[in-house]
Amino acid sequence: MASQTASRRWRTLKAIALAVIAVGCAALLDRNTFFGRTIRGPIAQFDPTLSDFVVYHLFHPPPPTGEVAIAAIDDRSLARLGRFPWPREVEARLVDALRADGAKVIAFDIFFSEPDPEDTARQAVATELHAAGVPITSIRRAFSNRGDDALAAAMRAQGSVFIAYAFNPHLSFQHPVSYRSATETPLLDPPPVAYNLVVRLPGAHPATAIAYDYIAPEAELNRAARGTGYVDIDEDEADGRMRSYPAAVLFRGRYAAPLFLAATQAFLGDPLLKIGVGANGIASVALGDQVIPVDEMGRMMIHYRGAAGTIPRYSVADIIDGCVPASDLRGKMVLVGVTAHALGDRIVTPVGSDFPGVEMQATAADNVLRGDFIHRSVAERGEEKLAGWLLGICIGVVAGLMSAGVSLLLLLLATLGYFAYVLFRFEAGGALVGLMFPLVAVFFSYLAATSYRYFAEGREKRYLRSAFEMYLHPAVLASVIEDPAGLKLGGQRRHLSVLFADIVGFTERAERLDPEPLVALLNTYMSVMTEVILKSGGVVDKLMGDGIMAFWGPPLKMENHARAAISCALEMLDALKRLGEKDERFRDVRIGIGIATGDAIVGNLGGERHFDYSAVGDTVNLASRIEGLTRHFAVNLLVNRAALSEAGAGYIARNVGLVRVKGRDRAEEIFEVVGREGDGVDPSYYERFNRAVAPAANGKPAEQMLRALLAERPDDRVAAMYLEQLRESRFSAAHEVIFEFDSK
Repeated sequence: MASQTASRRWRTLKAIALAVIAVGCAALLDRNTFFGRTIRGPIAQFDPTLSDFVVYHLFHPPPPTGEVAIAAIDDRSLARLGRFPWPREVEARLVDALRADGAKVIAFDIFFSEPDPEDTARQAVATELHAAGVPITSIRRAFSNRGDDALAAAMRAQGSVFIAYAFNPHLSFQHPVSYRSATETPLLDPPPVAYNLVVRLPGAHPATAIAYDYIAPEAELNRAARGTGYVDIDEDEADGRMRSYPAAVLFRGRYAAPLFLAATQAFLGDPLLKIGVGANGIASVALGDQVIPVDEMGRMMIHYRGAAGTIPRYSVADIIDGCVPASDLRGKMVLVGVTAHALGDRIVTPVGSDFPGVEMQATAADNVLRGDFIHRSVAERGEEKLAGWLLGICIGVVAGLMSAGVSLLLLLLATLGYFAYVLFRFEAGGALVGLMFPLVAVFFSYLAATSYRYFAEGREKRYLRSAFEMYLHPAVLASVIEDPAGLKLGGQRRHLSVLFADIVGFTERAERLDPEPLVALLNTYMSVMTEVILKSGGVVDKLMGDGIMAFWGPPLKMENHARAAISCALEMLDALKRLGEKDERFRDVRIGIGIATGDAIVGNLGGERHFDYSAVGDTVNLASRIEGLTRHFAVNLLVNRAALSEAGAGYIARNVGLVRVKGRDRAEEIFEVVGREGDGVDPSYYERFNRAVAPAANGKPAEQMLRALLAERPDDRVAAMYLEQLRESRFSAAHEVIFEFDSK
């Protein structure tokens, strides 16, 4: 019991260790940090795609709030208003039209970093006219209408217009010092919209995106706008899709806000914009009471509402011309941006590969207004890691200790259970817990455990096979190893051939020899004989001192088991002869072999705690009695008629006659097999014997033929016994002779 407990404990420890190694290998394929550098393995590369499937295929995204609209610089606008960029008076007319329609907040997702091209052209003409002598007053009257002035005036009149700016160079998430240029653009007044309140938690570390310079809007427009927000974004490192937006960028000591968030703050009545900084980076972002989930880098995941065009969009040309009902724009946040393909600003997203950048801004604003977020941060990644390690180790241990069926069932249950948990977490609160690492960890762990068991059990099976092949026929052993359920009590009737073999005079030999040399002789003899039997396809049933019992037929079907048994017996005699030629201990050893073919019960026979794969029945008893007759007739191999008949032609044999053995009332016809045709044995002697005892040979002719045979071979006891029986029967028909023996 103690050894079994220790063995189970050792197996459990091995299973745990193997599972830990397997999950560790899976972890190396995930997202890891080495020497301060983050490496994204295959799992981290593919996980976003699998998460997209969960978010956008297993669940239907909610519809837009209807509070956000897009003023699209589309192909229709380009056809009607001319090539883009337009003169600023066009944007001024757009702002005026939106103000007339009642738009609450306007945000331009286009840059106004250069003076109006038309103003620049006018200035060049004015300079030329002044050089030509045209009075300055006339020039001023002719060129008094500046596009930037018109747009600035329209923006002031509307009162809630936001314009975009970009960082220069592009924002960085790695904080390199070399990123910072020697000269920096001075901050315009007012500066970009930033968070109103920054809460620094103990050990705060600003692990967010950082920027050192920016491309500022025109100063006049910057003053006229209600605020400015950045529009820099970074695609996902895994596959280039835009899944998140940086909700905060550390810029000149302040946490700047993106364009969509600045516009949303104004739309909601200027609630406090708050950010919390913790030891891992950005801990929280909130707009008033609305908490905006972000990761430690300050990125907010975008919950897209559908394919491009899901957010309502209206052509800029239609808005300016008054073709859009005012009710469609009244009280809404309107983002102005490019949708025409020729102008670019297209991004790849989980819902489409040709998505306008302005619609991403609009979707982000819509997420904040609805309070509908997807969040994936350190907490969700920690959840995913913990699930992967726990499930991986548990499945590894189960697969290492339990049956293949049970472990596979638990693997499926664990996989489905975790998948259901991921769906629940997303449905309940938008938490996006990764699928890939736990599933790969479980698969690796299961694969490692089953592979180890396959090779370990294969090694054990090979060991058992090599050990038990000394006792069982390989076919029986294979069936037991492959199907241990066969190790139960029971049997079935089978047609087979049974062989018994004994060393003649072994008792006297045992009395003359010491135990050690006797055992050595037996071991050598048994090794040779069992090898011959096993090669012939026989099952060595029992080794009984100097005796051997074997049978052919079960457990595997044989084409001719009787022929296999007789051929094996002849090979045993030949093997003994060869053994005697090279080992003097066997020069005087002779064996007797008896074979019977018939029906017997074959199977696992014995008790519940110990049994043998064996055969029992009348055929087995007959084979044993026939083997005993070899002493009486002084021959090596005797078989019953069924064995010789089923074996077919090719053997040299003679009919010994009818024999009534001990324990049987019915006489059995017995034959001596002396060899195979063509093996050098002269068949004529045995043919003459068969004619002497045939039904046609009666009385005196039989006697004369037998006397002639005995003269040729005086030691032929079979012929001598026939002759004696004929004398006792006063030379009646030879074929009616029946030999009876009271002992085996």
